[in-house]
Amino acid sequence: MVWPAGTGPGAEPMPLAEAVDRRDRGEAVFVDLRSRPEYAAGHLGGAVNVPLDEVGARVEQIRRLGRLPILYCG
Repeated sequence: MVWPAGTGPGAEPMPLAEAVDRRDRGEAVFVDLRSRPEYAAGHLGGAVNVPLDEVGARVEQIRRLGRLPILYCG
């Protein structure tokens, strides 16, 4: 599942092909919500890791990335 900026689980999922295209064009950044060990075991190219339980505390950091954050887990 991937969700565009700030929309969360209530939003329609963004198709993976669209998400990858937006990342490749520099419009978006993937934010991996899994734990650090899960992220270290493998993640989408260019993704940053913000474990789900830290999202609230790191919202400003995510905003400062300057691109559409596409949140994903799994």
